[in-house]
Amino acid sequence: MRALAEIRAIVQKAALGAGIPLAQAENLGRVAAYLAGTGDDLAPVGAALSAPQDPIDIRWDRDKITVAAGSVALIALVVRDAFAMGVQTAVLTDVEQVPLVVAMLTQAGFGIRLAGATIERDGDVDVSVPQGPVDVPDALWSVFESFAAKTYVPVSEASRISGAGAGLTDND
Repeated sequence: MRALAEIRAIVQKAALGAGIPLAQAENLGRVAAYLAGTGDDLAPVGAALSAPQDPIDIRWDRDKITVAAGSVALIALVVRDAFAMGVQTAVLTDVEQVPLVVAMLTQAGFGIRLAGATIERDGDVDVSVPQGPVDVPDALWSVFESFAAKTYVPVSEASRISGAGAGLTDND
C-alpha cells in the first residue's frame, strides 16, 4: 500500500530521472496521484517515463490543436494548457498518448468527450480524489524507482565528503 503523496513524490523523481523538466515532472507526479486516488491505471505514467523525450510537434488552429509527435508527458501538459486558453478540440495522431492526456485534462477539472484520438472540451468536472493508501503493482513501482534512481548521487568517498548521504555526524 502506498500513500498518494508517496506516489506523487516517486513519480516526480522518476520523471526527472527520465529527463522531463522540473515543472512538467511535478505535474506528472500530481496526475499519477490523481490516477491512483481514483483507482485508475498508472500504466500510462510508466509508459510516459519510458517513452523517448522527443520534441513536440503541434499545429495550432483557432480552436483546435493537432499533435503530430513528441513526448507524451509534455504533450499532455500542452493540451491541458491549450484547453485552459480556450481551445475546444485536440487531435492526437498517436492513440497511445490518449490515456495520459485524458488523465491530465480530467485532473485539471476539464470535462471531455472522447472519439478515438480526438478530445473535445465539454465543460468542467469535480476533481476530488479519495484519500488513503492505494495499491501500486510491484512491477510498475520498480519502473518508478529505476527512473528515480537516476537522480541519486553515486556513492563515493568524494560524494560523502561533499555532503551526500547522512554522513558521519548526522544529528537529526
